[in-house]
Amino acid sequence: MKRRLLGWTFALAGLALAPFALCVVAASARALVLIAGRAMDGHGRVAAWFLGGFAGYALLYWGPLRLRPAYVFAHELTHAIAAWLSGGKVRGISVGRESGHVDLSHSNPFIALAPYWVPLYAVAAVLAYRAALWAGPPPWAREAFLAVMGAALAFHLLHTGESLLAARQGDLDATGTMLGVSLIVLLNGVFALLVLKCLFPRTVDLAQSLRLAAAWTAEFWAGAWRLAR
Repeated sequence: MKRRLLGWTFALAGLALAPFALCVVAASARALVLIAGRAMDGHGRVAAWFLGGFAGYALLYWGPLRLRPAYVFAHELTHAIAAWLSGGKVRGISVGRESGHVDLSHSNPFIALAPYWVPLYAVAAVLAYRAALWAGPPPWAREAFLAVMGAALAFHLLHTGESLLAARQGDLDATGTMLGVSLIVLLNGVFALLVLKCLFPRTVDLAQSLRLAAAWTAEFWAGAWRLAR
């Protein structure tokens, strides 16, 4: 009985969180459109590299080179890293072409959901770029970094969406499907906004984007209340 009550509580919490999560994603999409507009008007040459990387991997994903095993590897490795950060032990990792498994001493919602909102290859690209700056990068390093970041974010978003849509994910058992998906959508939206703000600080206004998301959410609930009345 208590387990069923907890499940309903998580489901209702996820349902309540969903509108804000979707509005944050819409705000991040708006920021991406602003960046694309800057690239199109000729004033954002570096933006074109980022968008080229993003679109380039999207084309590969829908073509013959999906790199699914690379996503499975990153997914399971992120579970392992999250477990280490939580004080857990990793007993083994297996990676296949379409799925994998990591054997952990224990799990929690952070460990279970981490691969769905942390783009591991994008984080690795940032660390590699910082190391290159320290060593003295070649003139084209920034452009290459932006292209790789665009490709890495497209890689993460496309494969994460595929994983969530393809089959029931046991990783969502810790929070329930509704709450887990809402959290994943929200965290990906926030992470995307933070990345875009860091890459294009003059184009992306983080505070304004979050205010817009909050305003859109308020409009949704006001409309829902009027409809209910």
